[in-house]
Order: sequence, then structure tokens, then C-alpha cells
Amino acid sequence: MDGAAMPDDSTKDVEPSPFSELDHSPRSAEPSHLVPAEFTKLLLGVGLGIAITLAATHWLKPAADRPTLTSVNSASTAATPVTLARVTVAPIQRTLAATGTVVAAEMLAILSPSSGLQIDQVLVEEGDLVMQGQVLAVLDSKVLQAQLREAEAQVQAAAAKLAELQSGSRIEEINRARAEVHSAEAAVARSESDLTLANQRVLRNQTLAREGAIATDRLDEVLNQARSAEAALSQAKATLQQATQQLSELETGPRPEVLAQAEAQLEANRQRVQTLQAQLEDTQVLAPRSGKIAERLARVGDVASGQLFSLIDNQRLELHLELPETQLAQVRLQQGVQITSDAHPNLRLSGRVQAIDPLIDPKTRMATVEVSLPDSDLLQPGMFLRGAIITSTTPGITLPAAAVLPQPDGSHLVYRLNPDQTVTAQSVEVGELLPNQQIEIKQGLTKNDRVVLKGAAYLKDGDRVEIN
Repeated sequence: MDGAAMPDDSTKDVEPSPFSELDHSPRSAEPSHLVPAEFTKLLLGVGLGIAITLAATHWLKPAADRPTLTSVNSASTAATPVTLARVTVAPIQRTLAATGTVVAAEMLAILSPSSGLQIDQVLVEEGDLVMQGQVLAVLDSKVLQAQLREAEAQVQAAAAKLAELQSGSRIEEINRARAEVHSAEAAVARSESDLTLANQRVLRNQTLAREGAIATDRLDEVLNQARSAEAALSQAKATLQQATQQLSELETGPRPEVLAQAEAQLEANRQRVQTLQAQLEDTQVLAPRSGKIAERLARVGDVASGQLFSLIDNQRLELHLELPETQLAQVRLQQGVQITSDAHPNLRLSGRVQAIDPLIDPKTRMATVEVSLPDSDLLQPGMFLRGAIITSTTPGITLPAAAVLPQPDGSHLVYRLNPDQTVTAQSVEVGELLPNQQIEIKQGLTKNDRVVLKGAAYLKDGDRVEIN
């Protein structure tokens, strides 16, 4: 059959590869030059199984049905039906494999705004999504509310006093003060008259005492009356002075310093009210930003003190991969990262390198590479994940992995189609297993070569084939 008339490539009846269940993720930090051991073992197992099946089918047939030697020799020259696959050039990603832990991009510690108050309500649980300003917990506020009511009453009293001072004295108060002044003046006059009379009695009794006309006790009594009159006069003058001062204040109004003191007292009371109102607001623990509650430390009945919650800011998580310092030079910012999980086989995410920690652990010689993570309900802080950092993408020779036959000595071969419809057993050097059941061919084939995909197990070098 003419080579130009041959079927195009692997689009003809390609059976599913026996390696479809293989994990094509990178196995090591450096690309391997050999197919992984499990791939080789699997291919050997498939080939051995096919050979045993054919032998058993042959030897279990009735003798009449077995082909004679003549018919076998005749069949050896017949063409073997096969399906072909074309060697193509495809981009191959070179990766570095690493493991790491999911951490919060920014973890906020939410503290109690007021200390010493009992926790009355807790309104969120771990894992809850919250909005900025949302109430997370409520503290007991009964004592603060009582103090606020008292402070508000003090404000009202201080305001009334200041208003009275600013409005001035009423005419009735002034008239009453004038009457008190007149009364005090009259009291002073009476006290002065009493004192004058007492002094005159003292003089007369002193004369009589010298003449021996009265007893000494009588003189002492008169002297005592004089001293009492003098004290009464002093008291009357003091009362007059106080009444006069009060009248003057009422007539001229309050002094500036008195007004200033009343205003200061009112302002102090108002500040206390504002302070208590702020403390009441602090009895509500609010979310400082939107995010997810990562940890709840608050418990109803506890006295609020220190940290009550941990919040993941905007739910942003990132993966911290640990990488040996010898491979760090291959990592660049914004390189793609393929992310998988051992615990969740269906978890397959894509991220990017967003930061490279400049410090290397002196004990482990490992560096930390920070990788951005997309939103996923499966992600939680502390999770263990695997990451394959894509360091480069280069063109390479690829073909379906099912076309490669592993050999007992560890080598690999394929059957390449020749223009005369025969095949050549071609030794190849394989590289990485790739997605879509493909494998990299490092050496032994060129672009557009056609190799046997189905039926290779029945061939040997130089056999003629028939393309299905």
C-alpha cells in the first residue's frame, strides 16, 4: 500500500490507554529522564497478560482446530492489522514538586473592647462568614446602663443651675435681700446701744466697788454683761456684712468665675455621659472586616478579657510551600502552580507564586514560597497540600503512552511504520508522563513519525502491517 494513502494518525479507533488511571502529576522536583517505576511495571504486566492469553487460547483449542505448520508459515507472511498514532510536538511543562500548608493570608485577632464585663451572648460559630460591622458577641451592660442614667440626671441638674445663674436674680429676691440688710442694720444698732449701756453700768459699779458700796460679785456680773453685749454687737455686724454682700451680688448678678465654674461642671457631666455611652457601644463585639471566623474563644458566662475571635480577612487563604534552597533559583514570581490534595482527590486548583521568603531556615535549609489560592469550600487553614511549580514550558515530542512497550532490561521501544508498510522496532528514551494519557519522548523519534498504537504486542521487527 502506498505511504501517501495511509490513514492520517491516531484519530482512528484509538482505544483508551491502560494507563488512564495513572496520576500524571510530577513525581519529583526535577524532571525525570525515565518513566516512573510503576509505569514500567504496568506496561510489562499488560504485555505479559496478552502473551499468556494468546498461548492459552492456542493450546486449549481442539487438535482439529489447531493450525498446521504449513498454515502458520503461510500466516507469518500476512499483514497484521494495527492502529497507528502520530508523533506530535506539544508544550511540556517542567515543574518542581513541593508540599506545604494552607494559612490565612491575614489573620485578625478580635479582642474584647471592654474588660471585666461578662459575656452575655455569642452570635457566631467557627466557619461562619461575617460582614464588616456585624455583631459577633454581646457583653452584659446592666451596670453601665445604671451609671448612664445617673450621669444624665447630673447633666440636667448642672444645666438648670447654669441657666439660673445666667438669667440673673428676680426682683423678689432683691427686695428680700434688702429687707435682710435693714434687719441686720437694726440689730447692729440695738447691739451698740446695749453695749453702751453695759459700759456705763461697768463704770458706775467700779466706782461703787472702790467705795465698798457693792460686793465684788456684783461688779463681776456687770462686767460679764458688758462682754456679752460686745460679742452680740460683733455678731450683728457680721450678719449685716453678709446680708449686704448677698444684696450686692443679687443687684450686680453672678461673678464671671461663678458662671465659668457652673459651665465647667455641666461640661464634665456631659463628658461622663459620652464616656458611658461609648462603653455601652463597646458591649457589642463587632467584626472589624468581612471574612470567615477561624476560631471562637468567647464563651457565654466568661468574663471578657483578651482575644475573643480569630478572623480570616476576606476569606483569603494562601499556600506556603517548602522548597529546598538548591531549587529556589528556578522559582519566579507569578509562576503557575498546580495544587492537589491527598485527603481530597477531587481537589485540583491552580495558583500563582505571589511571594518568595528571602529567609532560609538554617536547620532544614528550606525556603517558603507563598502561593495564592482561589476560593474553595474545601480549603481550610492548616490543610496539607501538594504543589507543582511550573518553572518553564518547552516544546517536546509526545505520543500516547499506550504505544510504548517497556522491555525487561528497563529500556522502551515502539514500532515505527515504514513507507513499505513494515514496522521497525525503535528504541526510545522516555521522559515525563503527561496529561491526556501522553508521554514525552526524549530520543528515538521525530515529529510526524507514525507508530503502532493498537496491535504492537503481536509484532516483531520487520513485520508487515495492515492499517485499520
